[in-house]
Amino acid sequence: MASTGRGLQGTPFRFEGPVSPELLIDRQAELAALARRAGDRVGVRLAAPRRFGKTSLLVAHAAQLRETGWRTAHVDLGRVSDLTDVARRLASAYGALDVSWLRAHLGGLLARLGLSIGPTGASITFGPRPILPDAEAAELVLHRLLDLPVMLHEREGTPTLVVFDEFQDLLVAREDLDGLLRSRIQYHGDAAAYVYAGSEPSMMRELFDRRERPLFGQADPLALGPLPPDAVVTDLSERFAGEGLDPGEALGELAAFAGGHPQRVMLLSYLLAEQLEAGRPGTPETAERVIDAAVERAQPAHEALWSQLRRSEKVVLAGVADGLPPSSPALAQEHQLGRNTLHEAAERLIDQGHLTRGKTGVRVIDPLLREWLRRR
Repeated sequence: MASTGRGLQGTPFRFEGPVSPELLIDRQAELAALARRAGDRVGVRLAAPRRFGKTSLLVAHAAQLRETGWRTAHVDLGRVSDLTDVARRLASAYGALDVSWLRAHLGGLLARLGLSIGPTGASITFGPRPILPDAEAAELVLHRLLDLPVMLHEREGTPTLVVFDEFQDLLVAREDLDGLLRSRIQYHGDAAAYVYAGSEPSMMRELFDRRERPLFGQADPLALGPLPPDAVVTDLSERFAGEGLDPGEALGELAAFAGGHPQRVMLLSYLLAEQLEAGRPGTPETAERVIDAAVERAQPAHEALWSQLRRSEKVVLAGVADGLPPSSPALAQEHQLGRNTLHEAAERLIDQGHLTRGKTGVRVIDPLLREWLRRR
């Protein structure tokens, strides 16, 4: 699936934001699973750490379905704070389904939420949020919009894929919104397929694994793991060749360092391309220069994270970066902390998406964070 993508993005090593489907590395198995579930109208919950290619995968999934006649809507719920935020995000995404319907049926309500339909009728325009929240208008918009896929299916026979991204933030806006959502979509049948994507495992479990929650058992889990190393090296080698660059041994070194982290391997490749274009060879020494530059680039974010952690979480995160089990006796003794305290800190860091537990034990997900911790 390698492509230089020069005409589309200017670089084949895009590391900011979702990538276009032709720049997606591997993920054929995940795309096939998503396509099967959509065809069977089975909901999917997709959990992955932030910057792990979740949105890029879903963009590719939507593109494949559009080629077969589906409509698609991508609702970004990241950092919503209240019902008005949710309604505004939903209206913006659903506007792509049938903006004329929105103009005819919801124009007045949307105006109460600070939204307007563009003069050409092609898009929803965000204005300032209302000074005072209008919960009544927001809830009416949600109820009517959520049933739009059914209306379109009845009118045209066209199914709709709806992706709710950063779905766990729905509970931040209002505790019962998953119930409101289910009260509408449970009757959609063949009209729509739904994907619920999130980056905070604990909140996604809260939504789908607790019997008390309305969406309990309503979506098949799909995990998004690291990229296969062979696929990474093969794909990126083709991209470097397309740029007339020889990455040499440096590419393998950087791919191993990244450990299959999608965003980080692209950032490292981008920085390697800069080194090669400056005339440096693709050697392990150049790979070290690239890692140095990447760690420095990410340092402000890592410092911000560090400042927000509790002492026990700092101890666990630094210990795991150094290869120690999170609740090891040595770590507990060195820092005068109980092993149970360290275990609880590790569980919080896993829930927050900073650590992951695999066959070889617990590890830091972000390789640049791990390296920064080792160098402290």
